[in-house]
Amino acid sequence: MTFTRRHLLASVAVLGVAAPVAVGVRWWDQPPGAPLLYLSADEEAFFDALADGIFPEGGEPALSGRQARVGRYVDALLGGMIPFQRNLFRVAVHGLNALALAQAGSTVDAMPPAEAAAMLSRWLVADDGNLRGIAQSLHIFIGMGYLAHPAVAPVIAAQFACGFGGRTGGFGYAE
Repeated sequence: MTFTRRHLLASVAVLGVAAPVAVGVRWWDQPPGAPLLYLSADEEAFFDALADGIFPEGGEPALSGRQARVGRYVDALLGGMIPFQRNLFRVAVHGLNALALAQAGSTVDAMPPAEAAAMLSRWLVADDGNLRGIAQSLHIFIGMGYLAHPAVAPVIAAQFACGFGGRTGGFGYAE
């Protein structure tokens, strides 16, 4: 049998359909990881790994992104989304983890923090606008989660004349 151009096109079409289906199937069966309400344990690990890359241990404050439990913050944030948006968001997380596996040979949650940060940095400047937009959203959510942590907000308060961080808890806005 000769491998023709039609065989090549058919193979590419099958892969184009199989990859998103595989990502969706992986996400579909994952229940929330206790005490989470929306994210699975794998999804929380994805966010914590990216947060560790962006906010490594030993800085000022000495709290890493994982120690700040950014994944739990994102889980709470998902509570404000309608179910359809929440599901799309979760599928995007699994898609990015699959993309990381294809690009770097490892999922984000298995990467050292510096590699996870480098992966996110590449996604933030990707030519594909959809990938760039998803990466920007993740970066914003992770930053919000870290900066809102009660141990971080007072440390950064001196940087904000508006009073941000002047009160612990919540988002740290001064009264």
